[in-house]
Amino acid sequence: MRLLDIIIPTAMAHPGMKVGDVFEECATRNVPGLPFRNDKGAIVGRISIRHTLKMTCIPEYMVKGAHLLGDAIDHLQLKDDEIRYVLDLPVDDFVLEDVAHLSAASPIVKALSVMEYYNTGYIFLCDNQQYRGIVTRMGIARLLLEHRKTN
Repeated sequence: MRLLDIIIPTAMAHPGMKVGDVFEECATRNVPGLPFRNDKGAIVGRISIRHTLKMTCIPEYMVKGAHLLGDAIDHLQLKDDEIRYVLDLPVDDFVLEDVAHLSAASPIVKALSVMEYYNTGYIFLCDNQQYRGIVTRMGIARLLLEHRKTN
């Protein structure tokens, strides 16, 4: 079992890229985030769908009072113009600098350990400073299930 067996190749986010473009790549590839590269091509952070939505769509008071919210809060729905506004924002303001990455040759246990350390469900694989793709916790679970079927 190797991380390369479950790697998901993705594009990288870059300065000036729009939130909508990142969301589209993430949705197409079924991943929760993308690496963010600077103008020199170095990975300097990550763009997380969770973080971006938290920063743009959910007021902090709603997070703190989430357990009090009922289902009849239709007046708080995101409006079309708000959605367009969010999707047109540049991702630069949503870059998380804590970026977890490791070599594609790393064992699965190391990948899981690093994910836990960074409190994330995904990790980027890089070899010789070249981005290879993303591995998710769900991908590892699927790999373990496949292993069970063949042994």
